[in-house]
Amino acid sequence: MFRGKLAMNPSLGPVAEELLDIFESSFDEIFLTNADGIVVLVNSACERNYGMPSSHLIGKHVKDLEKMGIFYPSATLKVIEKKQPIELFQTTNSGRYLHVRTQPVFNEHGELKSVISYSRDLTELMHLRHKLEEMEDQLASYKKEWNEPLEVEGMISKSASMERVLSTVKKVAKVNTTVLLLGETGVGKSKIVRAIHQLSPRRDHVFNDINCAALPEQLIESELFGYEGGTFTGAFREGKKGLIELSNGGTLFLDEIGELSLQAQSKLLHVLQEKQIRPVGGQKPISLDIRIIAATNKDLAEMAEEGTFRRDLYYRLNVVPIYIPPLRERKEDIVPLVYHFLDHFNKLYDQEVRFSPKVLEAFIHHGWKGNIRELENMVERLVVTNDQVVTIEDLPPEMIETELVRKGNTLPEILEDVEKRVVQQAYEQYGSTYKVAEVLGISQSSAMRKVRKYIERVEGDEGRRERVKKGFIEG
Repeated sequence: MFRGKLAMNPSLGPVAEELLDIFESSFDEIFLTNADGIVVLVNSACERNYGMPSSHLIGKHVKDLEKMGIFYPSATLKVIEKKQPIELFQTTNSGRYLHVRTQPVFNEHGELKSVISYSRDLTELMHLRHKLEEMEDQLASYKKEWNEPLEVEGMISKSASMERVLSTVKKVAKVNTTVLLLGETGVGKSKIVRAIHQLSPRRDHVFNDINCAALPEQLIESELFGYEGGTFTGAFREGKKGLIELSNGGTLFLDEIGELSLQAQSKLLHVLQEKQIRPVGGQKPISLDIRIIAATNKDLAEMAEEGTFRRDLYYRLNVVPIYIPPLRERKEDIVPLVYHFLDHFNKLYDQEVRFSPKVLEAFIHHGWKGNIRELENMVERLVVTNDQVVTIEDLPPEMIETELVRKGNTLPEILEDVEKRVVQQAYEQYGSTYKVAEVLGISQSSAMRKVRKYIERVEGDEGRRERVKKGFIEG
């Protein structure tokens, strides 16, 4: 009909075709009625919005279309009533959400001649908005569920097992007993030691720590017990105080104590029993007021049975053993710890990164072989490499794969998900299906099909047009 009217005016010539192309290729729906509300013209965008061709609309009154549920409410009726531009949101029979801007057109006498409406489809945007709202609700639910975890000297906990640990920590901190901390690497043994020191009467005195596994065996004794001047070649002339003596009045933390040689173990046993130390090469013992806390990730009882650790030293250290469970055995602590580290690194790097609910689920179900140390490093990594919301696709492959298997996805579903991520990453990097095909070792037609399947299906027609304009998609 539109083409016919243009053709009736031959003076327009090629302009008619240009006008028709502009009218039909508009992404927005253009909807024209006369002053009475009868539809005169509408472009083909209406097919996407209402699921019917323009020919089914032309000649009908907008009031009848509104009653039929084709769209609601009618912006044209409001313009006819108020004789002024109207802007509103509209829903359609096909479940679309439209943003409608309507403009009245008047003749030279000031009488309403026609009404033009421009409708933009915001369905995908509305869906994204709903998803974002749902995600915010889920995050609020997580925060509420994990609210007010127990915190002792910077240690965050919600699990019953860690609450028992922290309760014991507060009790033993008040007395001068020897404590042995047991647990895997990264569970937070050093934080427990510092908490004991800070909660103890020794808090204002020195705190020293040494990793027994980090020093060569020949230096352990001199570092711990010190030596008199001239004791051995290369020694300081005036001698050197060891960490035990330097910790007098305070706390000494011996990490990885299972790495001590049997000779060093013997001297340490004497310190614990007699509260005295004799430096290497020294003749006179030095009295001490010191608290020693040891930690290990080894089974000292088994080592004592094997003869690689002194049994009497083991019993002397094992007065109050505190076992710190690995993170995988106290999953209730994961989300509070995540938020604790997330707040810390957001402030540190001046970021506002958030984690989606699916990311939190992946955190909960991950094995965390490195325990809290691994968790902290992962949160820092995600904060510095992402902006705003971190999604499941931003996690390292091993975490994503674990999450896919945990959800019970079939092998084809898992393979499709992996393929989707690979195609998206390649296309994001190279912006051309030719390059994607070359990099992934597939045909160009196969690359185009996969891009359409995994990217254009999500972006929609508008996203495709933008990529065509930028030269990202071959015409």
